[in-house]
Amino acid sequence: MNSVVGAVMRAAVEGFTNPSGAESHRKDPIYADAIAIILTFTISILILSLAGLWLWNFSVVPLFEFARPAKSVFQILGLMLFLSLVHP
Repeated sequence: MNSVVGAVMRAAVEGFTNPSGAESHRKDPIYADAIAIILTFTISILILSLAGLWLWNFSVVPLFEFARPAKSVFQILGLMLFLSLVHP
């Protein structure tokens, strides 16, 4: 799945950096790969955060009385970071 998303992002970046397809405008593939990796990481974190916010507010909060609703995506990002530090 990661390679598919990476290939799609690489193609999108190449389309923006070389819209005419000319060889004279062709960028270094490392540059395109780096942008594709950054875009893939950003989009995946955004999707995970939004899904985590929705799951927290609509699954965890109704099940447990001590849990309060999350007000921001940044709270979910902080929770994800905390859990990754606690459980390596």
